[in-house]
Amino acid sequence: MTSRKAGAVHLRDWGGPGVPVLLTHGMAAHTHWWDAVAPLWKGVFHAVALDFRGHGDSDWLENEAYTGSAWVDDIESARKALGWERFILVGHSMGARIALDYAERRSAHLRGVCAIDFLPDVYASRERKYEKTRSRPQPIYENEEAMLAKFRLQPPGTLLDAAALRALGRHGVRQGPRGWSWKFDWRSFAFPYGPVWPQLAKISADALIVRGEHSSILPREAMTRVVAALPRGRGIEIMDAHHHIPLDKPAELAAALAAWARELPA
Repeated sequence: MTSRKAGAVHLRDWGGPGVPVLLTHGMAAHTHWWDAVAPLWKGVFHAVALDFRGHGDSDWLENEAYTGSAWVDDIESARKALGWERFILVGHSMGARIALDYAERRSAHLRGVCAIDFLPDVYASRERKYEKTRSRPQPIYENEEAMLAKFRLQPPGTLLDAAALRALGRHGVRQGPRGWSWKFDWRSFAFPYGPVWPQLAKISADALIVRGEHSSILPREAMTRVVAALPRGRGIEIMDAHHHIPLDKPAELAAALAAWARELPA
């Protein structure tokens, strides 16, 4: 696995032969969400994960707002840097929404798009929670241990044990001139989540929608509605998984995506 920058965007590349696959992460996450999944595709996919700007080891925006269009541009920058004409795009959570945005605008570059356990619409209770988060400044801590004590998944359900969660959290922190903080830019919480429904009929690429059995983000009824609205949609559920399926059930997710990809047109 190699790590490099494509302009402002950080990429982690597992290399090898196989169908090109680009992996995107959720809000406040990073490429390490895919650490247990990508190695399982050796010889099947050439997997690359990106950090959206404002996340992980990618650059932060200066004065612009974080928008879906900006993050779609990150995917396109990665595609060009990798020299891929057509590829499979896989996104989790917020990254799934951005993957669908990319598919709406640039389906010609896609062999398929997979959207994993995402928020299809903003519910009032969740919007109130985001409003509280948005109003806070970038948090600063005295040391790494104080930060890791605060690390939680959102939503909190997961099959990871405490040691694995701590290791994941360590990938998302760094020391700066004023102290320790998260690698993601707190301003990214201002990303405007809109309803997904108007765009679905415009996505011409083959699409796979994945939800975790215990997900509180993508209810089963909502997944059914999403799949029905897509011209070439299919839906699957990963049993026993919560929202963070790449963390909870990496082998099952890897197998499901490989099986779906084998059925896609060349």
